Amino acid sequence: MDRVDRPSSRPPDGGRWRVRQWWPAAVSLALYIFLTFLEFGLSTSLGSGRVAVEDGSDGVNQIWFLEWTQYAIAHGHNPFFSQWQSFPTGLNVLSDTSMIALGTVFSPITTLFGPVVTWNVLVRLAVIVSAFSMCLVLRRWTRWWPAAFVGGAVYGYSAYITFNLGHLFLVFVPLPPLMFLLLHETLVRQQWRPVVTGGLLGAACAVQYLVSSEILTTTVLMGAGATVLYLYLLAFRSTLRTKLAYMGNCLIYAIVVGGVLLSVPVLFTLFGREHLDGVPQSPATLSALHGDLFSPLAPGSHEWHSSVLFSSVFDHVASTGETLYLGLPLIAMVVATVVLLRRRRIVPFAAVMALVAYILSLGQRLYVDGHYTRIPLPFEVLAHAPYLKSLLAVRFSLFTVMFCAGIVAVGLDALYWHAQHWDWSSWLAARWRGAAALSLPLVLGVVVAIPFVPISAQAAPPTHLSPYFTTNAVKSIPDGSVVLAYPFPKAPQIGRSYTDLVDEILLDQAVSGMRFKVIGGYGWWPVPQQSYATPNAPPLQPVQVETFLDAEFYGSATPPPNLRGLLRQFMKQNHVDTVIVLPLGENPATVELEMVAAIGRPVLSGGVAVWSHVQRLLAASPS
Repeated sequence: MDRVDRPSSRPPDGGRWRVRQWWPAAVSLALYIFLTFLEFGLSTSLGSGRVAVEDGSDGVNQIWFLEWTQYAIAHGHNPFFSQWQSFPTGLNVLSDTSMIALGTVFSPITTLFGPVVTWNVLVRLAVIVSAFSMCLVLRRWTRWWPAAFVGGAVYGYSAYITFNLGHLFLVFVPLPPLMFLLLHETLVRQQWRPVVTGGLLGAACAVQYLVSSEILTTTVLMGAGATVLYLYLLAFRSTLRTKLAYMGNCLIYAIVVGGVLLSVPVLFTLFGREHLDGVPQSPATLSALHGDLFSPLAPGSHEWHSSVLFSSVFDHVASTGETLYLGLPLIAMVVATVVLLRRRRIVPFAAVMALVAYILSLGQRLYVDGHYTRIPLPFEVLAHAPYLKSLLAVRFSLFTVMFCAGIVAVGLDALYWHAQHWDWSSWLAARWRGAAALSLPLVLGVVVAIPFVPISAQAAPPTHLSPYFTTNAVKSIPDGSVVLAYPFPKAPQIGRSYTDLVDEILLDQAVSGMRFKVIGGYGWWPVPQQSYATPNAPPLQPVQVETFLDAEFYGSATPPPNLRGLLRQFMKQNHVDTVIVLPLGENPATVELEMVAAIGRPVLSGGVAVWSHVQRLLAASPS
């Protein structure tokens, strides 16, 4: 894998040299910021009144984790385990999409402005830093800054990013390009000290684990594949033996640093309280999340031309395959670059890695335009391997677009430098020849990026927060006490009404500064004698209470016999101190009436019905 060599000597005027070196990086970063704010809407506020990206319950779940990390650090709690959801069982935070690294680094913003603002900032920042990271990494193989900029844009604004914007742990991906840069340093370049290369690689793996363990796993798998491929290419060369010592030293330092940083989190994930004994999702669910052979050509619902050009061409392509979309111009550019620059070792190498990632993203069996062919694919091996069963095939599309972005950048860079020496037609004035050589790769870069232009700015729906949770009124709930809420927080039932509001109390809990604990929740919990987990907290007795609250949220049902007694029993057994009924779902009035029958009249505040000091009310009327 080759690289671009640059002069090592520095001009006499060091200050001006540094400015010339770094101003293109500053311009690139500024452009990424501008493009990102265009994608989210220039006039969209970062405040807590709206939430960036309309993703319902999953977004609420991630906002909750940002607040939990800040709260745990500030109050000296174990950040890896929480009883603030699923009281009294608790939740193994590391078994979920908790993004502890992001919650920790950005806890000052959460402390000052709340978790919704932190979320709004981080979703935008994820796009910016991912694109900028890729741009900087590509400078190792390019001399022309605009080429690296286009490669970063292809990566940061890809269909993978756009489709997954509601899942911060999936789109905050500046580290995978950096890890492959460090891998290149380990295998090929070998100019840094091994302790620096290996130490940085181990630290990057540790941070990535605390952002998304799945992205780390897929990155390690792709990195292992790249290493095997590179060693195979060098197997019969004399230079292999001279490189092995450096590789071994880097590996040792990476294992030591990564092991020290990850020993406690990994052990708690595997063996800590409420750890998962199997995979989070069922095998049937995982196998359904696959790509399609035509996915790279079929734009999804987020691209502007999806309804214009391709609405009926690949109409059976699975929606989960939207992350694989590349667009015809980019595919043509990649193919042309591989053919024309096949002697530059990095180009065919990246092409092979992109192809491997694409094949893995297709899943266990091949689908062609939505039709099941029964043809087995390599992902079948990963789907049955220990500790890898929980991987989603479509997530490998991140690496398809990453390697394709690298090929595009190298191709544009080569085109620019070759165009400088072309013998342009005599009709073109000499002063315009340089401009023509510059504009040709720039226009081609724009053409490659056009398919990723979104159909509209990202939606920013209101947070639906009640004033009760954002004012001093919430202090009527004793700090650290237990709350029974309607809607009963749990995983949304897909296809049912109001699914995006079923865990609204978790958002209320987060914006109130984790003042209270909640019965129920939305995460991952182990299920006895089952190989996969459940997204709903373990049910508490008597189970008729949870069933009743669910039924009234989604529709209506005949209350079970002696509901008043069941409610009182539930609240007494589970130490409920406050009951909250939010004006959401189909029948909040029915729930309120049943609570009145059980424990008396509530206090109405900001549209929320609140019963305080429930244990005292139960003791005062034991019948």
